[in-house]
Amino acid sequence: MHKLAINTLLVVAMLMGVAASVYAQDAEHESTLFKTVPVNRPTFSALADFATYFDNKEYASIDNSLSETLFGARITPKISLDWSSTPEGGDYGFRSHSLVFGADMFQDFGHDSKFLSDIKVQMYYNFMTPSVDIYAGIFPRSKMYGLRSTLFFDHDYRYYNNRIQGLLLRYGGEEWGSYVEFAMDYDGKRSFEKREKFMIMSSGRWVRPIPHVGLTFGYDFLMGHYAKDYNPETVDGVVDNLMFTPVVRYDHTFRWGGEGLPLTIGAEARYILSLQRDRLMENTWQAPVGGELMVELEFWYILLRNRLYLGKNLFTYYDRYGSALYHGSPLYATPKGIYNTIEIGCNSHFRNFVDLEVGVTIDYDGRGWGTRQYIALNIALWPIDFRK
Repeated sequence: MHKLAINTLLVVAMLMGVAASVYAQDAEHESTLFKTVPVNRPTFSALADFATYFDNKEYASIDNSLSETLFGARITPKISLDWSSTPEGGDYGFRSHSLVFGADMFQDFGHDSKFLSDIKVQMYYNFMTPSVDIYAGIFPRSKMYGLRSTLFFDHDYRYYNNRIQGLLLRYGGEEWGSYVEFAMDYDGKRSFEKREKFMIMSSGRWVRPIPHVGLTFGYDFLMGHYAKDYNPETVDGVVDNLMFTPVVRYDHTFRWGGEGLPLTIGAEARYILSLQRDRLMENTWQAPVGGELMVELEFWYILLRNRLYLGKNLFTYYDRYGSALYHGSPLYATPKGIYNTIEIGCNSHFRNFVDLEVGVTIDYDGRGWGTRQYIALNIALWPIDFRK
């Protein structure tokens, strides 16, 4: 399997290189239904992402989460064919197009695999304008701006399931501060052994511009669909899981002495509404709700954060389906109506392509205490243009 993946990567690289050279010689315009659009010569480039992840949980007193240690690395080499176009008159602005092929190569430290623990493909098309961003295919989960809370995806899930298989549409952008996006992730094709599974997601943010203050309003939405397999002996049904969370965030940055080191105070409040149903068992809707308040203080590279959740058990069927249905932190399945996390960490960013996060959390689920220690190193290598 690994030799086939590597050979496929090499073959696609050669094909895309040939296509780039031919297209650069022969194609100078992009035909549309209404007009001919000038097209810049395409470039063929290589890029790579690297991540090392250490996560040690000591949760002996917490029932819904296991004590375990995860330590591994992931490298994602990619090749990309990129071209751009600008409509005559500039009425619709600059457009860029990319075809990307790559592979996520995982190695869990201590794993007894001869080559790699796992390998997964990435292949997608990206269309981008100043206000529109579209991804289609299998692309990094990080391309989606929203659903960053561990309510939706835990740290472990984001590392090992770092791809969206489907579609992402977004209007707006980070430079605007405001956006709305829609995505579908079809991550479980129905088979004899595997149940069908997909997620529909949406997120939006609107930033109110105030000098030195960030006030953001928005929402996150997830609909999870967990269905049947083809095995007639399996007793399974369809499970629905919907979560909608209005969000308000406040940030204020101070500088000591006017031009000194920045001190940032942030707060984020969420109201969490949920609808869940197991059609085979109860076949009635469950509607747990709750509220969450996060307060953080960041000075230089040091971060101090507290996250408090009060409300019902948001993962109603966690004892029945576990992480196959719920991809967020199991601590939201608290039976006592409270979940609190205190986090002390250090976040460093070097030269815009290296991110290092180190920290410790103290967690409480209403019945017991636990701790978590983590180290996450992420490196994004800039594209290398083979035409230069």
